Amino acid sequence: MVMNMYMELLKEWCDRLLELQIRKEAEPELHGGILCPACGRIHGRCSDAMYPMLYLYQATGERKYKDCALGLFSWSGNMYHEEGFFYNDTNSAWKGITVFSAAQLGECLEDFGDCLEAEEREAVRGRFLKCAEYLREHIEEIGGNINYPLTCAYTMAVAHKATGEEKYGRKARQLAHSVKDYLTEEGLIFGEGKNRRETSPGGCRPVDIGYNVEESLPALIQYAVLEQDEEIYELAVKSMGVHLEFMLPDGAWDNSFGTRNYKWSYWGSRTSDGCAAGYGLTREPVFREAVRRNVLLLKKCTHNGLLYGGPMFTDAGEPPCVHHTFCHARGLAACLQKSEKDEGRPGTALIPSDLRDGIRYFPSLRTLLLGKGQWRATVTGYDVEYHKWGHPSGGAVSILWNEKLGPVFCGGMGNYELVEPNNMQLLRKSLPACLTPRIEYRADGRVYRNIYDKAAMIQWKEEVEAVYVNVEGKMISEEGKTGAGFFLEYEMRKDQFRMTAGCEAGGRLVLPVVSKEGDEVGIFADGRQIRFARDNGAAALLRGNKPFRVPWGEEEKIVREFSPVGGVQGVILELDMEEKERVDCEISMM
Repeated sequence: MVMNMYMELLKEWCDRLLELQIRKEAEPELHGGILCPACGRIHGRCSDAMYPMLYLYQATGERKYKDCALGLFSWSGNMYHEEGFFYNDTNSAWKGITVFSAAQLGECLEDFGDCLEAEEREAVRGRFLKCAEYLREHIEEIGGNINYPLTCAYTMAVAHKATGEEKYGRKARQLAHSVKDYLTEEGLIFGEGKNRRETSPGGCRPVDIGYNVEESLPALIQYAVLEQDEEIYELAVKSMGVHLEFMLPDGAWDNSFGTRNYKWSYWGSRTSDGCAAGYGLTREPVFREAVRRNVLLLKKCTHNGLLYGGPMFTDAGEPPCVHHTFCHARGLAACLQKSEKDEGRPGTALIPSDLRDGIRYFPSLRTLLLGKGQWRATVTGYDVEYHKWGHPSGGAVSILWNEKLGPVFCGGMGNYELVEPNNMQLLRKSLPACLTPRIEYRADGRVYRNIYDKAAMIQWKEEVEAVYVNVEGKMISEEGKTGAGFFLEYEMRKDQFRMTAGCEAGGRLVLPVVSKEGDEVGIFADGRQIRFARDNGAAALLRGNKPFRVPWGEEEKIVREFSPVGGVQGVILELDMEEKERVDCEISMM
């Protein structure tokens, strides 16, 4: 049963969080906090785990879960200011996080208030109401990305229900209905940018798929249900349908190009609650199916009770940041508590990417979604920057996916930086690599890449047997200097994917093929053919019109690089190209 699987995963997560909780009552600065194995510290938002802990206490009657929740509430006092706001972290003064902390306090009262003693309940209620009033008065001046006012709409709705005071209802409606001013022509939510209303030179808007599906849309749906606002409910459901175009058939969310790509974790986004709390609360069978697939992926990325930041973190030897677990535990518990328990027939609904046969273009993203047979791909010229070179552009294939292989290419930041140091992971065992396929050359002491070109021209056409994409642009250095011209051509058929590239200055075509430690890699035909195998028995053949340069390490072992964006390992192959030479490669299943 689907709900049983959700419950089992939630319990696995929460039991591990219990083991990581610090119990030192004599030291209130530490007592009740959850220690992060990756970051070696207590994350300021760990008290978000109060809700799933109380859910499990109600469901199982096991006192340990309630004790954990109370300990988290006690520790969160270190992050709480008597004016009514929470700090983001012990070294971060950001107050916007109050919208999430306050919402979950109100949810705990609404859904599990009967599980608390009177004194405990009053302590939680007092802090919640103080936060609610602070947010009602200050949410506009707090600012931030669009996820903050939209989540605050839900927080205000919770306060409205808890108090019956119409001032919270009015504020909730005001904030929720503001989403009408933040919808692209396709129905995507924009506003995940330093300038929420930015329109780029290419006509793009600041959109982040991860934050939209894991925070903003769940908040809108929960607001609409609580306030019985059918208009916003229908708007949110329609928008969720558009966003669902970006779910891959394996339940991953394709945020390979989003403004906050630096927090992309293949299954979703760092420091957000997951799509289950939104998509799972609707009446749409296809949305329920999307949640099921996503939760299956979360389960595959869970090891020793903790959710890792992508499918190959363990293979790279990197520890898990506990942030993923306590945030997604909250979202999964909300799905279990608030959704209708009619599970339907799992696996019978089809999501949009299952059916994709051709090209879907999103003008507000300058991004194409391709599909043919067992192949799916994303080609992007997206030109809104949240952080310099923070996502691929230049007509890059930011995702290439196969139904048997999974991700083949999985792009990310050109140069990994801790844009949000408290919310990102410093690697312990690896040096972060750029795994976006690209053209590259060196000149004048600079590295020029096509993925830095925000103005590349992208054209495409569809035929019955194949889809074609042509890209022309200029190579750009990290410093922003314009270099030589380049071109890329893509051809997707039901049984293969082909890429052709050229650059006026020569250089190399860099092909980082996703491959984890232990996967088989074979080299044939004088280096012109590379066989990649997966542990599920699937294998693909990569053919080049000239020999590939293969990264060899000690003892003739192929070297794999790791990207925390997406959370995958890859073998970075290269095809050298002379000036104006055409080089090409194709990938087909064996």
